Amino acid sequence: MSRGSTVVTIPNPHRGDIGPKLLALLLRQAGIARAEWERT
Repeated sequence: MSRGSTVVTIPNPHRGDIGPKLLALLLRQAGIARAEWERT
């Protein structure tokens, strides 16, 4: 997952979409507000 210069590696052994809870966790770890992510 990348946005601008921010790159977050998402381990996904299922090869499908990630769920909203995992997305929220990853965004928190990357220091990105969910609203900010959704604007792009």
